[in-house]
Amino acid sequence: MRRLFAIASTGKRFALQKGKHGTAPSSFSHCGFWVRAFSSGGSDVYREKLSRNVLQDIKLDDAIGLFGEMVKSRPLPSIVYFSKFFTTIAKMKKFDLVISFGEKMQNLGISHDLFTYSIFVNCFCHSSQLSLALAVLGKMMKLGYEPSVVTLNSLLNGFCHGNRITDVVSLVDQMVAMGFQPDTVTFTTLIHGLFLHNKASEAVALVERMFVKGCQPNLVTYGVVVNGICKRADTDLALRLLKKMDEGKIKHGVVIYNTVIDALCKYKHVNDALDLFNDMEIKGIRPDVFTYSCLISCLCNYRRWGDASRLLGDMIERDINPNAVTFSSLIDAFMKEGKLLQAEICTMR
Repeated sequence: MRRLFAIASTGKRFALQKGKHGTAPSSFSHCGFWVRAFSSGGSDVYREKLSRNVLQDIKLDDAIGLFGEMVKSRPLPSIVYFSKFFTTIAKMKKFDLVISFGEKMQNLGISHDLFTYSIFVNCFCHSSQLSLALAVLGKMMKLGYEPSVVTLNSLLNGFCHGNRITDVVSLVDQMVAMGFQPDTVTFTTLIHGLFLHNKASEAVALVERMFVKGCQPNLVTYGVVVNGICKRADTDLALRLLKKMDEGKIKHGVVIYNTVIDALCKYKHVNDALDLFNDMEIKGIRPDVFTYSCLISCLCNYRRWGDASRLLGDMIERDINPNAVTFSSLIDAFMKEGKLLQAEICTMR
């Protein structure tokens, strides 16, 4: 806890130093825009909107107006309403807007709680402003709020995308020392960071460690690992991981199959790619245009016209429209073989 608090305090000092130079006078005031003039308040219209789940499909302008209604209402809404509102806006990936709203609340004297502070940490991390995320963490801890594993996972993700893998590993160690049990998100984030820094063997080993710790890898975890090892041409390991997912009864969709099929095609394992395609069919996983285009391109490169034509006919029969990549592969292959008529037919489609 002491080490984590030290990191957070350092971030807060950094943010305050920036504030002295006019760039970040407070934890939230870095935003380049301000909320528009608020609508007249005094009503409980916001309660009705929130209770009717209007937030699910809310537009940006309406969200700004709704926030205006909330801060003008008397009595003020409970922090629970603000948390619900901020969560929705964050899901829209409007992180700067959430931060701006947070500053407005602060200026109005509306106190934040653990949940809203956690939302702001997450938003600062997604906005690649780790110093401000750490400043907010330091403030919440100073106020007696202990960060949750969700908040710390947000920081982990921010460190990963900021290429600070040393801080990622250090933070995981601190989490364990603080008594937190790393969850699937924690491990998946760390695995992603290891791949970003070309530490593939450590990343794969961490999947095994998850089982030891009683933490089941999920589809996202395997997706990160499969994508990472396919980029490193280890298709044998990718195929073994698919089998491991089957054993763990983890349903994998077309995306993870496409990743492995693409790698098999790139590294000249066309028969293995076709076998995996057939495996998809057996399991009832519907291939998409990427699946077909990848295989058709590979088959054309190997002059396997019959197989390529069969797949083209199959995708058209399934109402999966070939795209530019599909036709480009066919045209290029036909031209190389001097099959000008077939190439001309493709250009007319």
